[in-house]
Amino acid sequence: MEKVKQYFTDMNKEKGLQIGAVVLAAVGIIGALVFFFTNCMNLTATKRYNAYFALIFIVMIALTVYLARILVLNKNWSYPRLFVILAIGWTFCMQLVMPPISGPDEVQHYYSAYHCSNIMLGMKDHNLSMDTSKLGSWVQDESFFYMRAEDYYMMPYLDVTFPYQYAILAQGNFIKHADEMQENIECKIAPSKASRYLVSGAGITVARLLGFGFAGVIFMGRFFNSLSLIIAGYIALKLLPVGKHQLFTFALFPGVLHLCSSYSYDNMSILFSLALFTLVLYYSQPHVKLHAWDIIILAGCVVILIPNKIVYALFAVWFFAIPLKKWWTDVVLSKKWYEYTILAILGAGLVVVGRKIIIKYYYVIMQSVFWKYEGGIETDSTRDALTWGYFKAHKLETLKFAWDGIKVDFWYNINHIIGRELGHVMLNAQVPWACIIVMLICLLVGLIFIKGNRIKKWQMVVLGLGLVMCVTAIFIGCMTRFTPAEGSQRIQISFRYLIPVYMCMCIGLGTDAKENKLALALIYIQNIMLIFSMCGLLHFLFHLRDGMPAPFEM
Repeated sequence: MEKVKQYFTDMNKEKGLQIGAVVLAAVGIIGALVFFFTNCMNLTATKRYNAYFALIFIVMIALTVYLARILVLNKNWSYPRLFVILAIGWTFCMQLVMPPISGPDEVQHYYSAYHCSNIMLGMKDHNLSMDTSKLGSWVQDESFFYMRAEDYYMMPYLDVTFPYQYAILAQGNFIKHADEMQENIECKIAPSKASRYLVSGAGITVARLLGFGFAGVIFMGRFFNSLSLIIAGYIALKLLPVGKHQLFTFALFPGVLHLCSSYSYDNMSILFSLALFTLVLYYSQPHVKLHAWDIIILAGCVVILIPNKIVYALFAVWFFAIPLKKWWTDVVLSKKWYEYTILAILGAGLVVVGRKIIIKYYYVIMQSVFWKYEGGIETDSTRDALTWGYFKAHKLETLKFAWDGIKVDFWYNINHIIGRELGHVMLNAQVPWACIIVMLICLLVGLIFIKGNRIKKWQMVVLGLGLVMCVTAIFIGCMTRFTPAEGSQRIQISFRYLIPVYMCMCIGLGTDAKENKLALALIYIQNIMLIFSMCGLLHFLFHLRDGMPAPFEM
């Protein structure tokens, strides 16, 4: 007792921080436990159903205790190692709280990822078009690929309204499978480009080779998407010269966690944009030598981005954030024949690919913007498309329309990028406003008060130019592809397009500060907010069908 009294008598900032950390941990843990026993625990349900939610809360409490221990005992920590631990824990929780098919367009993404898995396993598509003008293309209601009967027939049963989806997954076949449904059957759902689903497709492939059941297969694809975030974040935090805290904070926003824990191929856009941005900043450092094969890695990031979102190809302008002197001294003057050979191949490839892209998209832009082209663009039938001719005839009207859209979209996208509303448009599961505001404050405080050296101003200009070009291209796309469904009678840029933009902008504005108490305290506060975010999501989903009959007994 005397030691406790002495502890509080000699109060200082360090002890105040320790007491604050313990209080916050107690608030988070007690709040989580109260929520679990009052909302999740169901004595009439099965043990597996209760264990499903118990796992979520055990992980959340374990992460909080781990962080509190580091903060209170002043333990050494590092951004990469801490990120891996927290990212594994929070992506696991997010996958269970927002389970399969809750994400944007996730039903279609699942079938497309399964189709990609078939390609990896050497299984071909059938009844493709034999028309010479579109040879090998998908024919509606005729073409098909094979799916295991269990994975095909059980998918619709998962497509029920919350909270009854939890019971299906809790009782689902993870390791075991239905022996009577192992034959392959035809699936005539047209898949999207397989190159977008390499990561989730690989996860499904592993699960199928291991003989997992339906629940194991569908979760494994999502787990691989989460694993890509964890690996990419770890490598980026190892290599980034600036903005490590900003990346850490941004990657653990509920919106990013949800997209990278679902089947959405937006995770490919986010992670390869991050990879390109990280490598450009890494190679721009004076002590890092640039080789010709490094340029292949940079070009590879751009090439992978193109089939996901073509506008991200504009990020290639970031190459010029690497000082031109390094290109000359490290590569051109290397006097190594193989580096010259690589440069020649890259140059020839750039000419060929650039020519195709310019020719193709020149006509797309001309058809979309400078004259009205019926059939190529989906537009609002109640008014003219925003072509160049329409703009010249209605300048003020068009500019006002665009400005109104920008004002609304700015707050809409900030809101959704952090993760105020999660899931597909028919779900929109809500995270408490207070959590979103506190996490945004943590990001801004880190940007302003974590002191250190920043990148050079001319590099900020180059990196900013790439971001502005990308946003402009996205905005023009929205102007020329306006539809009531997408735009709700106004321009609306999809927040998923802007996540790489905001993420890279925040990293670029960060400093080279090392791990410190302020950074750890902000991470700790965000962790507490994530606990309440998960509880808020569960509360919203539990009450989604209040007053409506249950489709089955839990």
